[in-house]
Amino acid sequence: MSEHKECPKPAEHKAHMCQLKREGRIEEIDLHSSKPKFICNRCQAKADEEGYLCTPRPL
Repeated sequence: MSEHKECPKPAEHKAHMCQLKREGRIEEIDLHSSKPKFICNRCQAKADEEGYLCTPRPL
């Protein structure tokens, strides 16, 4: 995620991939991106479920 953009859903941000990355929670990132079906329009992170991304779209 660009450092200049804020998450549009900060209340849900605790589990978003960009926050996990910022906190160094690599094992959780791996757990939630093993079979990605969605990509974030902001940071380009990929995840299995759209709830782990700020602005998801299908891959």
